[in-house]
Amino acid sequence: MGFVIAVDGPAASGKGTIASRLAAHYGLPMLDTGLLYRAVGVRLLEAGGDLDDAAAAEASARGLDLSELERPQVRTRAAGEA
Repeated sequence: MGFVIAVDGPAASGKGTIASRLAAHYGLPMLDTGLLYRAVGVRLLEAGGDLDDAAAAEASARGLDLSELERPQVRTRAAGEA
């Protein structure tokens, strides 16, 4: 497997901007970790799960399909708060 640029950190700190610029500079793919967190939160909420249940979050993350990152629900404020 090759390299992938992924920058993690606090919300609204410029991670996406930095990661996309690094990826473009080095010609590497970028993984938006924020979208992953949001998608897991949305899956948990839709399933009626507990956002504080680490095991449920892990199970949700393991079952995540990359197409779920394209869902409009993942870009909502509620998803970000989840």
